[in-house]
Amino acid sequence: MKIAFFTENSYKGGLDTFLINLFNAWPDEHDELTLLCNQSHPGLKTIKNQTKRNISIEEYTYFYTTSLALGQSKLPFSKWKIVRAFFVMSYRLLAYIILLPWYILTLAIKFRYSNYDRLMVVNGGYPASLLCRCAAIAWRFSGKKSKVIFNFHNYTVPIKWYQAFFENVIDREVDKASSYFISVTQHCLQSLKLRPTFNKEQKLRHIYNGIENPNPHQFKPNYHPEHPYCLMLATYEPRKGHSFLLQAFKKVLEKHPDIKLKVFGYSGKKHEKDRVITEVRRLGLEKNVELHEFHEDKVSLLAHASLLVVPSQSEESFGLTIIEAMALGIPVVTTDVGGMPEVMEGSGAGKVCFAGNSDEFADAMILILQNANIAAEMGEKGMITFANKYDASLMAKEYNTIIKEE
Repeated sequence: MKIAFFTENSYKGGLDTFLINLFNAWPDEHDELTLLCNQSHPGLKTIKNQTKRNISIEEYTYFYTTSLALGQSKLPFSKWKIVRAFFVMSYRLLAYIILLPWYILTLAIKFRYSNYDRLMVVNGGYPASLLCRCAAIAWRFSGKKSKVIFNFHNYTVPIKWYQAFFENVIDREVDKASSYFISVTQHCLQSLKLRPTFNKEQKLRHIYNGIENPNPHQFKPNYHPEHPYCLMLATYEPRKGHSFLLQAFKKVLEKHPDIKLKVFGYSGKKHEKDRVITEVRRLGLEKNVELHEFHEDKVSLLAHASLLVVPSQSEESFGLTIIEAMALGIPVVTTDVGGMPEVMEGSGAGKVCFAGNSDEFADAMILILQNANIAAEMGEKGMITFANKYDASLMAKEYNTIIKEE
């Protein structure tokens, strides 16, 4: 079977990890898989480098994508503030009138003359990418007999009053085109009902994200390392909770003055990372906090960490790094945001703390750092949970089954 996966993405991170692990663990070796992705996606190189299975990748260019409007075009002048402001405003004014029918028409023609048997749209959230929703609608208009699997990975945004007419029309067409709406946790999935079209939707499924087992026996956790560090893996967006974590870490240093905090993440917008740098300096943490860009070898970073911290303050539908730590037997401290408590539920792999209490977060970190037995027990339970719930082979098997249902 020829299966296409369509996505438009502007951030390097969790969505790439999802696609890489889905492709690598795909259970039917006879299926021909194709990824259709915007050429401007900063994570496309990572997908190419880390996908071991033989897949086809089709990069579509600017006449499909909104990268120019988002200031992510490779054209030099698109970075100028006045140019970006012009395109952002133009995009908002023309999205429904010009781009919507253009996207649907061009994609419908493409799909009609393609040999794809199935299509899964992979979207960051909902509605997120207008182009992704148009891909689902275009598939239906192209004359394909099967329906689309619509997959989204973050929370649904309610419709603004001034967008209501067009958004409701698009939602109804996406609903007609889709056989299932799949998200990464039950908590995230239910947010789709914030939009009128899906208020009584029955075609809802959740499939937990999974990753390839990174061979934890090769990286035996060391709970008394010579140079201990706590690890955060996240983009530098404010919602990820860097400021919250730094406040908690300042308290941790009172008990463990030699501990380091290492942060790795993609800084899509320079001012986002600059804000974190400023906060580190304000709190006087320069000697103990390291801020880095995205690092592809997350396994080594995690394997040598004392614990993983996930201090998100909002919009965390799953928390993929949680299961990456579980797989390696590394304890986890998270906030109770979004779907993360659902991922951690019953695992015993760490602590879930109230997102509004940095002292509680700090105490959880201190407990794990000063007690190797507790850390080891959490690590062992995490590996068991990973094997039973979050191995990529389990995730890929579910997607394979649901895509081929028709």
